[in-house]
Amino acid sequence: MKHTYNFYKKCLLSAALTAGAFVSASAQTTCLNGRTEGFGQTPPIHVEGNKLVDDCGNQVVLHGVMDTPNAYFNGNFKYWDFHWGTEYDDPTAIPNVTGYFKKLYTALGSQDKGVYCNVFRLHMDPCWTNDKNKELVGEGGEQNISRFSAERMKYFLENLYFPLAKEAIKHGMYVIMRPPGVCPHDIKVGDAYNEYLKTVWDIVSSNDSIKKYSGVISLELANEPVVLYDKNGGKYEVTWTGELKNGWALRDFFQPVLDVIRRNGFKGIVWSSGTGYQSEYRGYVKYPLNDPENNLGFACHVYSGWYGNSDENGSAQSFIKNFHDQVPVVDNYPIVVTECDWSPGHYTGETNFDGSLKSVNLGTWATGRTSKWGSYFKAVMDKYNLSLTLTGADDYIDVAHYLSTGEIRYAFYGKQDAEDACGKACWDWYAQYAKVNYPKFCEANMIPEEPEEPVDCQGFFPLTRGCFNPSIWETGSYNYKTQTLITGQYGFGGWKYDQPIDLSGYDKIIVTLAKPCDKAASFRLFDESSYWSTPYAFDFKNNATVGEIKLSECMKGDSGEKLNPSHIYIAGFWTLGGGDGVQIKSIELVMKDPTDVTEVAVDRTVAKVEYLSPLGIVSSQPFEGVNIVRTVYTNGDIEILKEFRVYK
Repeated sequence: MKHTYNFYKKCLLSAALTAGAFVSASAQTTCLNGRTEGFGQTPPIHVEGNKLVDDCGNQVVLHGVMDTPNAYFNGNFKYWDFHWGTEYDDPTAIPNVTGYFKKLYTALGSQDKGVYCNVFRLHMDPCWTNDKNKELVGEGGEQNISRFSAERMKYFLENLYFPLAKEAIKHGMYVIMRPPGVCPHDIKVGDAYNEYLKTVWDIVSSNDSIKKYSGVISLELANEPVVLYDKNGGKYEVTWTGELKNGWALRDFFQPVLDVIRRNGFKGIVWSSGTGYQSEYRGYVKYPLNDPENNLGFACHVYSGWYGNSDENGSAQSFIKNFHDQVPVVDNYPIVVTECDWSPGHYTGETNFDGSLKSVNLGTWATGRTSKWGSYFKAVMDKYNLSLTLTGADDYIDVAHYLSTGEIRYAFYGKQDAEDACGKACWDWYAQYAKVNYPKFCEANMIPEEPEEPVDCQGFFPLTRGCFNPSIWETGSYNYKTQTLITGQYGFGGWKYDQPIDLSGYDKIIVTLAKPCDKAASFRLFDESSYWSTPYAFDFKNNATVGEIKLSECMKGDSGEKLNPSHIYIAGFWTLGGGDGVQIKSIELVMKDPTDVTEVAVDRTVAKVEYLSPLGIVSSQPFEGVNIVRTVYTNGDIEILKEFRVYK
């Protein structure tokens, strides 16, 4: 079944948000990711049989990494300029987190440096969705959902998770979104965790942005179910003789979750999970999931020691056979391995929570050598065209070295036996895979569709969603409901105009904040098109909340040069970054007094000045919204000055 999505084609129509006075957004055609045809493009893909294909029928195989916006898994706040702070699950940390991932994505998408990723698995980490004010019931851990907050899920989906996904797409990667946390060891059809997954995916799949990107963003229903029971308490299992017991439990658990997603209108790929830490899928053969979109695949995990294969005991043939036995859906559905890693080491004699042998290695979860276990695994990948995301970005590249030096190299570089680990292996494999099975453009995905409804950014300083840009310099966030801007470090947000705006007819700008800034902040105006030109800056200091800026007296820094208000290219707020940010109450433009002229003709004495609304309401004082000012003279003349807008 072919899927057509309204957002992505080879060349897409994007809204160019122009915030100049009374100018609506216009549509322009731009090529995906600004790249030429080839690996690293992200036109929509869908399922056909056991393959992923683009709208022109070209097969696509995905290879990349997984990561999570949780400081514990990203160097524990040690990555230099990307300190997240102790309250890294707070909205004020978003700019630093997105800044970190933007740099990470840059490395993962650096084809010129030999790095080839076209998929990123994004864990919507529960450190953001959990409410610490709620009582913790039971033992802690990622499997505990007692502190889950639907409201936090909605907020961070819109302000963190989706922006992270969108940034990955900009760097040439499809995105697989995973739910917060992991499955409890034992789950049951209809239990609290089953309802939790329905709630999570209801929030995600009903989000307009997620649906708009449904050909590029896919959803992985759960992470590592272990033991599953049907609604009557019957355990799903495959006995040592190969007998399947209560095989319907997989379908009964995940079908209601899939139904929620499809009812909400999400048409993109959905990846379902299996038991045994995502290694057992035999129940789906006799009791399949029903997907009205026919856009279903399966996500499994692969580690050394699983599927009866390790360095000490294995072969390509046995790995292929055992994988097919446990994941027989590979015959009819695409498979993505969403967790896998390995590196040389030695076993300690102890066991992990899943019963596997505990080991000491170069820093991966699993122990194995590319020359042994890794070669068997690659045979499985090539046999079935498996897609793959390594368990972490630092399984693929040396993240710490990259962040400190800017040099990109494979993971564990310089350590003993590093060339027998997953970093070097995937560095080589991904480069080879990038030469085949990627989207190739044809007429079906080269014709742009009709543009979306444009955003109408009226006025000079619109504070509405889609019109206010929080990331003119560094990555920031903006809550249009509270009109709160939180910039990145030394960041700037506001308005950058395609055509300069003319403020020469105004006497002053009054910028009012809802409360004093918790950090240094200023309102700035630029009369040149470069952000690095010298602006006029009004500093909100000494708990000031009101900035009254007289335009004729604005000086550009210490240069002694006056600001030219007749052509303003950039306007907005600079802050140190983070903290509570800047909460904007209003921005008011005050017209020059029409009577304040050096010469007035005798027969044109001003009688009165009136302000009219677009509906014709007359006032002696400006009111909120659009004003049309007119001057009435004693001789009967009426002079109309240009309209302006007051923001409150």
